[in-house]
Amino acid sequence: MMKTKLLISAFALTLAQPVLAEGQNPIATGAAMAWQCAPCHGTNGQEFLEAMPPLAGMPVEQFTKAMIAYREGTRPAIIMDRVARGFTDAEIDAMAVWFEKQPLKQWENTSLNEAQKVNSTGGQK
Repeated sequence: MMKTKLLISAFALTLAQPVLAEGQNPIATGAAMAWQCAPCHGTNGQEFLEAMPPLAGMPVEQFTKAMIAYREGTRPAIIMDRVARGFTDAEIDAMAVWFEKQPLKQWENTSLNEAQKVNSTGGQK
């Protein structure tokens, strides 16, 4: 009886997992990963401080090149080199696409409705 329950539980977990090609690991969405940037770059990348440039509206190619350069140590950084090492190319691409879709404006000027729309859709449309 216990083996049957264990087998059924294992089967249910297998069905709940996303289908992936062999050897692939699932990645979080660009929106989910972008929240890691919020403490320095502001909510949705909308911070306007000289030391921390906004990421909202940044073109995909610019974001991707910067993150890869930080990760490879070819771009000077105080902390971004260590942060970037934690992301794969696919994760960097996902964040780049998400940030490019965000409106470039100060977060303080973003309405609650706009913020909720960003959080529910993963980006502005």
